[in-house]
Amino acid sequence: MKHLDSLTKVAVLCMAGLAFASSDCALTSKADLVDIRYFSPERVKPHSDVAVSAAAKSDRNLEVRLGRVSSGPNLRERIAYRDTAYELGYYEELRWTERPETFVRRELGRSLFEAHGMRRALDRAAPTLDVEVIAFDEIRLKTGRAVQVQMKVILYDDAGVVFEDTMTIERPVVGALPKIEDVVAAMATALDAATEQVSLKVQTALAARRPSTQTASSP
Repeated sequence: MKHLDSLTKVAVLCMAGLAFASSDCALTSKADLVDIRYFSPERVKPHSDVAVSAAAKSDRNLEVRLGRVSSGPNLRERIAYRDTAYELGYYEELRWTERPETFVRRELGRSLFEAHGMRRALDRAAPTLDVEVIAFDEIRLKTGRAVQVQMKVILYDDAGVVFEDTMTIERPVVGALPKIEDVVAAMATALDAATEQVSLKVQTALAARRPSTQTASSP
């Protein structure tokens, strides 16, 4: 009987060990199947001294505070795509290195304060630009692929809203059978174009208000 009990214990231990080993292998093989890749759509371009000086000269009296740049819970690190106008999906293995709103905030800062030479205001009473990133997606069309950056922007100060607008930039993805690298390159182009469009609108709005401000402050 003792010998039988010993054999039973050994059998139970062996079965438990096999179960643990197989579950461990299953977990490992599942993890191995998902090869996560990370991408960034940022292209930091050095600005020439001449270009920066010219921008700074024309806009040195314009100042703006870059306020809140946010996005909904649908835009996180996983790269999003659309097959239709209303359905959103996510790639399991393709990720952004950061959230899209972070890319937008940095690129806006470069465009406003480096490329256009506006001054960064810290005072909450200064004109403030708030941005909500609505879309940062790949669009999978029957005719090909494209990318879309959509932002809700509002410029305001203590006196009220200067302007409020929704801006949408779409760019085609080059190639008949594009790879993810082609999608990211198109997104980088769209991000540049979107932030440039916002910067120009801010510049125009602030420049239009400047003469009246100077007249009002004159003795």
